[in-house]
Amino acid sequence: MPERVLEIHALSPLLFRDGRPFSAADGTETAARSLSLPLPSTVAGFVRTQVGLAEGKGFTQEHLQNLHGLQVCGPLLARDDEVLLPAPRDAVVYRDADGNAQVMKLTPFSPPAGAGCDLPDDLLPLQVTQDVKPESGYNFWTAQSMTCWLLGEKVIPQKIAGLPTETRVHVAMDPAKGKAKEGQLYSVAYRPLEMGDNPQTYQPASLRVRLSLSNGQTPAPIGHLGGERRPVAVEVKPSLSDYWFDCPEGIKKRFAELGKGARVRLVLATPALFEYGWKPDWIEKSGSGDLHLPRGLCKVKLKLVAATVGRREAVSGWNLRENRPKRVRWMAPAGSVYFFEVVDGQPADLLESWLRPVSDHKQDRKDGFGLALWGVW
Repeated sequence: MPERVLEIHALSPLLFRDGRPFSAADGTETAARSLSLPLPSTVAGFVRTQVGLAEGKGFTQEHLQNLHGLQVCGPLLARDDEVLLPAPRDAVVYRDADGNAQVMKLTPFSPPAGAGCDLPDDLLPLQVTQDVKPESGYNFWTAQSMTCWLLGEKVIPQKIAGLPTETRVHVAMDPAKGKAKEGQLYSVAYRPLEMGDNPQTYQPASLRVRLSLSNGQTPAPIGHLGGERRPVAVEVKPSLSDYWFDCPEGIKKRFAELGKGARVRLVLATPALFEYGWKPDWIEKSGSGDLHLPRGLCKVKLKLVAATVGRREAVSGWNLRENRPKRVRWMAPAGSVYFFEVVDGQPADLLESWLRPVSDHKQDRKDGFGLALWGVW
């Protein structure tokens, strides 16, 4: 089946709840907070629902199994016709003495004689070359800036903070009296799909995913995404390459020139779920020919040299089949960077997993966890 890009447009501000409890009970949160972007599993479930509604077969057990196996890659944030990617964590943006934005690159280094660190698995620390204060607001990079960064070139990224927050205060209602409950106020933080320096210059934004659709197949055009069933519109884009971030020719050419001993790095474009939490389980199995591994990693043997991984993030939800909460799992956040050395194989084979999921388990990959960007260091 041909692959297509779906673009999701919000018809009202959206709510992507985090894992904090939210109820009227004493000692619990009275504010519903929203994630900066929806989790891959949230968007994957939404897309599968829209495909199922369009097929009109009814959500039988067999049909649900087929939909559950649908591979969904995403979501990626887009502004106009431009894809935006989470800022890599090996880049530190700061201001120089003249107030100009600069970027410090963090790279692995071997401590000098007499010095050491307590990192696990003999991993190397990352070298900080200047004592600077990180500049905030550079949470997303354009595809062009990310390409230059992955190739090891100098980059001065645009300041893109991400989606704004719109907080609304509500009052709890007494269903018996039809009146507001005294003292029962709570707030909800929504995420409008729009971006800009201030509300007067906001530009429309959207979410994009990539999946395989039969010729002529179109998901239901209107649906509900996230908490409170907020309405969104779904559009099938006419071209794949024009609306997705395909692997740039410069990176393909660079990887074709690499061989054994090459130094490559992996940047997560969406949060990933790994067996060891911060560390992929497939590292030890890479290059083994195991076809159950993510794309390309069965052909190339890698050795982990260093990593910069953000604070773990939780993912849970509600299991509709079993009518109970799902267990909490911990994700490596988007933007995390892993530094590898190629032990065996052709590094160019790694590009088979360009913006494809590299999480450890098959279903997590189908849900879009751990989209990969590859570069050199």
